[in-house]
Amino acid sequence: MVATGLLNDVAYEQLSIRSKKAILGQILFLTFALVIPTITHRLGLNYLVAQPMHWMILFAGLTYGPISGLIIGALIPVVSFLISGMPMAMNLPLMIPELAIYGFIAGLLKQKITAFGALAVSLIAGRVVYFLLFAIIGRLNVSAFEYIQMTWMPGLAAVILQIALLPILTGLYIKWIRD
Repeated sequence: MVATGLLNDVAYEQLSIRSKKAILGQILFLTFALVIPTITHRLGLNYLVAQPMHWMILFAGLTYGPISGLIIGALIPVVSFLISGMPMAMNLPLMIPELAIYGFIAGLLKQKITAFGALAVSLIAGRVVYFLLFAIIGRLNVSAFEYIQMTWMPGLAAVILQIALLPILTGLYIKWIRD
């Protein structure tokens, strides 16, 4: 019975975004989403490899649904820029929609195709949005294949870890909050 409940939390369940606990949880996610990139940069880790902003945005979408994922995804790069100057100002118009899409789609699809599938689709969709915007503004100076190879491949390990770990972590978090 406990295992079935946890599997449901991992695969499909989301929390309401309106309770006091939920608001505090989302503020905590926002805080972690600001701290993790700072630590990553201080340690000298490549952001394309670690994808530090993605983790908590995806976590928020999976845990609290599409609106929370969208808002946290759009806020994180802006607040991070205002606090630390990162990401660079020229990347904000690309990153805001990308990260908002990650959180929104992860939250939207979790109840329909499970958290694992929702993450895979959201990660692809966010990258496609970034790529299209990058191309539209004229910053693409290599072939699409070269661009994907240069920007998507370094983070492949992080993507695999996100798809493998985030559904389980969100399920545990949801169970913990409800208990």
